[in-house]
Amino acid sequence: MMERLSFDPAAWAQTELAQTSEFLMAVAGALNESGRVAPRHVDALRIDLAGLRQAASSTSRRHQDPPLLWLSRSGCEFIRLLEARYGRDRLILNLFRYGIKAWANEVSAVLNRWGQTTLKNSEMVLNRSIVIYRENQEPGDERLFSSLIVDMADRIDRCVEAIEAVGGRLDAWHGNPLASADQDNTSEQIVAERIGMRGIAHETNPGQDEEYFVRRIALELASLAQCASHFITQVTANLELPENVLLELRCNWLKTEATRLFNFTWPQGSGLVALEVARNHVMLALSSMTGALLDIETESSGILPGRMAANIQVQHRQRVESLRGNLIADAMLAGLSATDAEDSVVALITYTEKHALSAREVIVSELNKIHGALMPRTLERFQTLTSHDPLAQSRSDEKARGACKSMALLVRFTERAQRLPILSKMAPTLVATAIVCGIGLATAGSLLSGCGLKTALISDVENLRPEIPFRIKHEQK
Repeated sequence: MMERLSFDPAAWAQTELAQTSEFLMAVAGALNESGRVAPRHVDALRIDLAGLRQAASSTSRRHQDPPLLWLSRSGCEFIRLLEARYGRDRLILNLFRYGIKAWANEVSAVLNRWGQTTLKNSEMVLNRSIVIYRENQEPGDERLFSSLIVDMADRIDRCVEAIEAVGGRLDAWHGNPLASADQDNTSEQIVAERIGMRGIAHETNPGQDEEYFVRRIALELASLAQCASHFITQVTANLELPENVLLELRCNWLKTEATRLFNFTWPQGSGLVALEVARNHVMLALSSMTGALLDIETESSGILPGRMAANIQVQHRQRVESLRGNLIADAMLAGLSATDAEDSVVALITYTEKHALSAREVIVSELNKIHGALMPRTLERFQTLTSHDPLAQSRSDEKARGACKSMALLVRFTERAQRLPILSKMAPTLVATAIVCGIGLATAGSLLSGCGLKTALISDVENLRPEIPFRIKHEQK
């Protein structure tokens, strides 16, 4: 798999050499199979490629030419044949498309893995809220932490879809521009299939589509970098973590490289040097951006586990302690002893946390089961003290939306992972974990169809729980 090539020129040179060699040998094999070149041309190409590998191993990367340019300058006969058949621009554009397709598969695998990890981390912050911070502004409204994480996974998913779409649109072979309509294009189809392309391209202006799709990729990755930077800001600010300098640098680097790539234009001249240098420039920029993505994936995923749960748990405990003290004091004013007041309040709070209920979802009929000394007054006070929470009214709806969205994302990530061999071992592990937002696998199907809140009884008092209005509606369905 492609690793941080931007930091290792030697590794980048080896990747370029391997990719160019694979491309040329596949084309040579296809043309030989269709009778367009003689076997001796294929054998000569093997010898030329062996000479290229030997020269690459004995020359520093700084002084190496791009592989296709080196072969042309060394008098490779097969390169001359391809130039005569397709023209220099189409030859290099076909190699360019071949490289873009390989890159799209690699970066899609990286992003898909990152999206899976991000989605899984939302399980640890169920019912926890965060404050949204914006630059040069006061902290904004609260929202569920899990929703922010699911939104980040959704943005990653959309980026993968866009990159795969670009790879699909570039998945065609520039054939012989001089071939007439009645000419047999069987050999061109064989070439396309041999290197994994779907068919023949019919562009009248080679390079135009390539420019557009390179810019599309640049825009998608710049937008993803911006979203990742915002996400990291919210996590570090809410968890009171030190600023992650590496993450910020990598996000800025990704945006800078994307901006530089957006200005790419395909050379108008037919000179081999200009064309090959332009192609090499794009592929080097894309591999550099892949290195930044790998760092962002590793660092952002490392922020969440452990530290996230621990920091939020402290904030949650502080809020619960304040609420508990107020409820105990009120119960004692109503005439309960200190022991009964504390025991009944603790039982009520524990019960709501165990069953993931808000104060308004607890019904009066079940108070005696929760604790014998628990008074309706305590429940009313509990509801009053929690009603000021900005999430009190919308929390259930937001959880339902987040659960439905995360389930759909999980399905897409898992299906995509099965197409990408590097992630095939991760898919079963992810599916085996509980569904995001605290929903089990048994209820996943119902969430996808109806996006309900809870599909199984969440109270020990089975005869009373159907009194909740939303459950009556659910049963009517």
